[in-house]
Amino acid sequence: MVRTAVLMATYNGQDFIEEQLDSIRNQTLKPDYVLLRDDGSTDKTIEVVNTYILKHNLNNWSIQKNEKNLGWRLNFRQLLLDSLPLAVDYIFFSDQDDIWYLDKNDKQVSIMETHPFVDVLSADVDIKLMSEEATYPNQFRFDAKAELTQYPLDFSYHNYRQGWTFCIRKSFVEQVMKYYQEGLMLSHDNLMTGISGLLGTGYNYNYPVGLHKRHGGNASGHLLNIHSTHSRHISELKLVVSYFTIARGVLVEDQHKNLNRLNEYYQFNVERLENAENRKLFSTLKQTIIKGQYYDSFSNRIRDLIFIFKK
Repeated sequence: MVRTAVLMATYNGQDFIEEQLDSIRNQTLKPDYVLLRDDGSTDKTIEVVNTYILKHNLNNWSIQKNEKNLGWRLNFRQLLLDSLPLAVDYIFFSDQDDIWYLDKNDKQVSIMETHPFVDVLSADVDIKLMSEEATYPNQFRFDAKAELTQYPLDFSYHNYRQGWTFCIRKSFVEQVMKYYQEGLMLSHDNLMTGISGLLGTGYNYNYPVGLHKRHGGNASGHLLNIHSTHSRHISELKLVVSYFTIARGVLVEDQHKNLNRLNEYYQFNVERLENAENRKLFSTLKQTIIKGQYYDSFSNRIRDLIFIFKK
């Protein structure tokens, strides 16, 4: 019997979380566990969730409140740690304001069960614009004619689909989390996408499994840009180094064929961070010229130079 768990990070979601809880509770493949972790909401999110759990007698659902605000990245890390003791086969991420189609988990688990070489299965989504300011996201185009598409080999810190579309094999979570140590921080969806892509075990299901709501500002409101501070630039580079640190651990364990190439990217990004932290103009310029192939875009080369001079 297949067993599954859903992980949801919450923060000030009282006005819209219940609709998403409904779409999880009413799945044709019921989750065996639903773990929610609140990151210091100042509204009634926790009260709404606890009332919902009691109303529907959901004994396998729970919500915990963090002792302090962790930020969404570390909140999901904690949820992944929470999932490790669970006797389940598959893990799902959930956001608090998107809607799952009711056969989402059933379809994805069925695919995973018949494709044992897949560790991470993302999926397409339908998109609903919630305001005049909202925009459609730029997303990687997989082959729409195929049901499944393997992730292309990519050594950059990247993602193809929203984390809430992921179905992840628990054994893969266990392997990755051995190397996601305290002090590291990055996006959970980039982490799972990137490492499964390096291993050749990441795939996309080219069919929509839910509705993604787009609000004004969630396209670029928090992205690094020319107006950002030097400290923000450093924070972004630390996310990338965290990713390569974890990926390196996994590939060393497997003695994977892509390890040597990954080590080159790891060393490059460690050097890149050191240059940025110490505002080493000559070293940064040299890196952008001699090691330009390790940048995922030309704009990132320019960015490194500009932020040397930023406050």
